[in-house]
Amino acid sequence: MAQCPQCADSPLVHALLADDLAGYSCGKCFGTLVSLAAYRAWRESAGRGRLAETPAAVAEADDAPDSIAAKKCPKCRSLMSKYRISAGKTNRLDYCPHCDEVWLDDGEWQMVEGLARSGDFARVFTQAWQSSVRGELTEAMEAERLRSLLGVDYERVEQMREWIGDHPQRLAILARLARRK
Repeated sequence: MAQCPQCADSPLVHALLADDLAGYSCGKCFGTLVSLAAYRAWRESAGRGRLAETPAAVAEADDAPDSIAAKKCPKCRSLMSKYRISAGKTNRLDYCPHCDEVWLDDGEWQMVEGLARSGDFARVFTQAWQSSVRGELTEAMEAERLRSLLGVDYERVEQMREWIGDHPQRLAILARLARRK
């Protein structure tokens, strides 16, 4: 079998992630290579009653260590692309679009297992998912910028924003606020 993309000198060996979902793991760094084709087959055949059918969030457990360096796919040796799991997690999963394989660093399976069981795991590697993550990150950065600019008044502005957003005459209120004195 192929060599670990993290350790480079350690062979990957067959392993089970959950139920009957197979992958290949490294005995040194404990990372795992998962085929999205195998994942999809697992989702199809794994007794629909045993897996969650509702969307799941990324586990709120402590962040698993994330490798920063680029990795080469153990199968085709192409560089793998990095994909954010969510705006709240710094971890990025390594994905090879040529082989449809995902490298999970040690501890990342526990973070994404809920997504895998709900059927959302493969969606992480879509443009729509990544766009949503970028939008959440932008919103969080804007909130932090306003928080540092306004200080204690930030909470008042947030309360006002919620009140205006729920008000049936919100457009009239916004128009009045936009007028100059």
